[in-house]
This record gives sequence, C-alpha cells and structure tokens, in this order.
Amino acid sequence: MNKINLGIVGFGGFGRFIYQALTTSDYFSVEAIADESAEKSTIPTNVKFVRKWKDLVSSPEVDVVFISTPPSSHEEIAMESLRNHKHVIIEKPIATTTKGALAIQKLAEELDKIVMVDFLQRFNPILEVLQNIYSQGYFGNFERYLVENYAQDETLDKNHWFWDRNISGGILIEHAVHFIDIVHWFNKENKSKSIHGYCDSRNSTQMDRMCVNVLYENGLLATHTHGFTRPLVFERTNMRFVFSTAQFDLDGWIPQSGRFTLLANDELMSKLESLPGLKISTRKEIHSVPVRGINYDYPFILEGSFKSELTKSEIYSRSIQKIFEDFYRKLNSSGHKLRVSLDDAVRAVHIAQTATESATYTHMEQ
Repeated sequence: MNKINLGIVGFGGFGRFIYQALTTSDYFSVEAIADESAEKSTIPTNVKFVRKWKDLVSSPEVDVVFISTPPSSHEEIAMESLRNHKHVIIEKPIATTTKGALAIQKLAEELDKIVMVDFLQRFNPILEVLQNIYSQGYFGNFERYLVENYAQDETLDKNHWFWDRNISGGILIEHAVHFIDIVHWFNKENKSKSIHGYCDSRNSTQMDRMCVNVLYENGLLATHTHGFTRPLVFERTNMRFVFSTAQFDLDGWIPQSGRFTLLANDELMSKLESLPGLKISTRKEIHSVPVRGINYDYPFILEGSFKSELTKSEIYSRSIQKIFEDFYRKLNSSGHKLRVSLDDAVRAVHIAQTATESATYTHMEQ
C-alpha cells in the first residue's frame, strides 16, 4: 500500500498529537512540518522542517496538508494549499466566518480537491453506535440536545490567543463547533429556525462563558453551554440526547461512558449490545399508550449504563486515525462519501458565528 505524503502546518500541542497518532498509520506518512516558533529539538529527526508554511504547501513532496494553527489563519493556509494543488484536512473550525468557510468550499470544488474538517466526534465509538441505531429509525424523533462543557483555563493565561476573538473567533467558533456538528450529524434536516447566543466576561478581554439556543425547523431544540473557568482537575462535560422514546446522558467531551432510559423491544435490545460495557439495571414490562397521537409499540422500558475500556487519549487517537482513514478512502475512490462534508463544516461555523454575534450584541446592550 502506497502511503500519502502529509505535511503538518503548526506543531503545537495538537500538531504533535496528530504526528503521534499517525506514527503507526497504514495510510499516511508525515513528510514535512512547518512552524514559525517551534523549538527545532521538538521536531522529529526523520521529517523535513521549515519555518514558513508557504514553503510546505508549495513543496512537491507533500500531497495533503493538515492545518493545525490558530483559527484565523485557517482560511489563508487552506486557500494557498488548494492553489498549490494539495488536498487539505483542517483542525476545526474550517474558518472563523461563514464567508471564509464558503470561500474554501468554492475553491475546493473549482479545483476538484478534497477538503475535510476533523470533527472527530463523528468517529467516537459510542456516538457511532447511537447515531447508527437512531438512523435506523429507533428512538423516535430527536427532540432535545444539551451539552454543558465546563472547561479549564489553567493553561490559558490572559494573553493566550484563545481569548482574542480576532484570532480564535471566540468560544463558540473555536470550540463549540464540535458539539454543534454532533447535532447536525444526528439531525440530517438541520436547517435552523432561530439562533440566540448569550455570554459573560470576566473582564474586557476574556469572554469566558457562552451559551446558545438553536431551534431547528423540525422542532429540535439544542442548547450549548461552554465555560472556560475551572481548574483542570474539575473539568466536566455532559451531553444529553432526548428522543421521543429514549434519553442518553454521556460523560466527557470525548464520551467514554453514559446512562440511558428508553422504550425497547428485543430487536432494539440486540442493537444496544454494541455499546461497550453495557449493563441493564432495570427492565420493566409496560403497555403501549398513545402520546401526542403516536402509538409507541414497545413492550418494556430499560434503564442501564455503558462504559468504554479505552482511555480518553486512546479514543481521541483512534478517532483521529479513523478521520485519516476516511480521507484516504476518498482519495482513492471518488465515489466514497466522507463522513464530514464541507457543507457540515460550513453549517457549524454559521451557527457558531450567528450565535457569537447575537451574544456579543446582547452583552453590549446590557
């Protein structure tokens, strides 16, 4: 199998993580790294190293560019990579504005190049199981999604680029797009009806808590709450999926475990067995009762839990490997459908940007 030559632009924490995740890859070989400020001693000795990213994206030795730089630079680097006839994988978000995201999409289509954003939650094994079962028509309608993401700021001093909206785009654009995309993955008819954002700032430069409510045309209401205010040891993230006949509560921003209550039959029960470490705590027979004119014909109600044996880092690394495997398949088969499309990337930024502008306006009015 011939490996694809990859160049990584940006060798900070995530760039190094990508390199490590690909050390055993059957599909990609990291040939070059570009970083303006990295210590040369941190660069693998078997990889070509350049300071200027333009030298990397113009190199004939590179087939695919992975962009792992602060968000405000994504658009320029992606556009230049495409002009140099490279395929591109971009660390989320695709860009800090919908306009920028659409510009990348337009150029990629014009030049017939593949661009993908690393929405790694679509490759999380627990979420894969839930999305697969839901897409087969189980659980009823997707009615409500909530994420409460209480993150640390120990490593984000007041001068970190994360706090500069001109660079990061703000919490919703830089960070929440992961979770916005989870909603769109489950909710295929994801046209939004209304978007309202809210925010709170600790000072004039650090907007550290943000929330957005999104109502979709099919009735789904999603709430995303994100705060960067806690000690590292006290980070907590919880996600809740509410369907007509099921509720799942997941733990961790990269989910490793969770709990559920749902209406079920033997067929659905067999599908739930795909969840890692499945444990059924309650199984109770019930009689079907029409609700809102719908007859949910399930003979019993289940309560239970599940838990992966994999660590957070292992799930993270395997999800990244799956992204690159998916991308490789697209490179070798034009008929292969990427799990994350450019439409998906654009939609996530649109929601995040609209909510950020709404939140900022409301905050200023107060």
